[in-house]
Amino acid sequence: MKSVIRELALYLAVMQKTRKLPLCHRIDIQKKVATGWIKQGHRHRGVITSTFEQTCLDKPITSFLERVTMANMQSKGRWAKKRQRKKEKETRVESYRKVGRLRLQNMLQTGIGTKRSKDKAEADTKNKIYSKSTFNTYKNQFRYYCDWLQQNHPEVKGIDNALKFVDEYLIHLINKDRSAYSISTAKAALSKVFGVDSTQFIRIPPRSRENITRSRRSVERDKHISSEKERVLARFTSATGLRRAEMMRITAEDLFFQNGKAMLRVNKGTKGGKSRVVEIVGKTPAETGDIVRWIQSKKGRLFPKVSSNYDNHSYRASYARRVYDKYSRSTDKIPKVDRYVMRKDRAGEIFDKIAMQFASKNLGHNRISVIAQSYLY
Repeated sequence: MKSVIRELALYLAVMQKTRKLPLCHRIDIQKKVATGWIKQGHRHRGVITSTFEQTCLDKPITSFLERVTMANMQSKGRWAKKRQRKKEKETRVESYRKVGRLRLQNMLQTGIGTKRSKDKAEADTKNKIYSKSTFNTYKNQFRYYCDWLQQNHPEVKGIDNALKFVDEYLIHLINKDRSAYSISTAKAALSKVFGVDSTQFIRIPPRSRENITRSRRSVERDKHISSEKERVLARFTSATGLRRAEMMRITAEDLFFQNGKAMLRVNKGTKGGKSRVVEIVGKTPAETGDIVRWIQSKKGRLFPKVSSNYDNHSYRASYARRVYDKYSRSTDKIPKVDRYVMRKDRAGEIFDKIAMQFASKNLGHNRISVIAQSYLY
């Protein structure tokens, strides 16, 4: 349409220029252009001659008006284009990546700041995510599934079709010898995204204590942190049981004393936003005193930055053992109601529930079963 308008404007300009000349001059110019005596594009007697201008002199203006009318009929208006785009958008199938990501974001917005214990009692946890760490875990697991699906089934487009291949993906993880805990996390994340119960998927290997491998052996990332730096971090973690995020937020001002015990107030960077009080328990009373004096000599944050290669879980286990040993009673003095009896691979071992509660509370957990399963090994 625009090109036709430009042609029409140029046509009118040429006609206006040439028709101001006497008729004999116009005929003379046309003859000289036709014979090649005047080259196209040269100015002659105030007229620029070109192929298009020469054509304009020969064509009537009605032919250009007809072309303008045809172009106007063929082109669509702004509102017609908007209606067409809206119709295409309604019929277009959203990608499963986008739909799954938006579902997780909506669940986080709905669940953040609410009490999971209350929703769990009311069976209202299906469409809620309560912490950003859980959201990030589920988001990453869904991304891994999308990458696998795109590589193995590129024909899949919508979220409903993506649901059909979850079982195949779980079998793929099992064949890759992934741990039962990793597969269980992937299964929980996908059931959350697709809004179905995890029992609709295939059965996966059961989780067992003897199959836990986290922080039980050396891994590649252990090589990427200096031994001196890890020694300093390990000494502090083994005496306080703080998580990595909590260590980066703890300050010297959080130290206080209660009943003759050195304590830390942990209320920043905690899991789920739950604050707690932690007792400092060194390997020996002398080490506890050294750590307390070191904290008192500092100002502000004790560890502004902690390397992601620092695996502090094993040192949290050391802290759990220290707290348990400090408060546990001998087996013959533990009442039957306070006995925690281990089963399966550790059948017959007896722990003190009261001491386990102390350790669980200091580590930021609520259940003593977590201590027995993941820390007292």
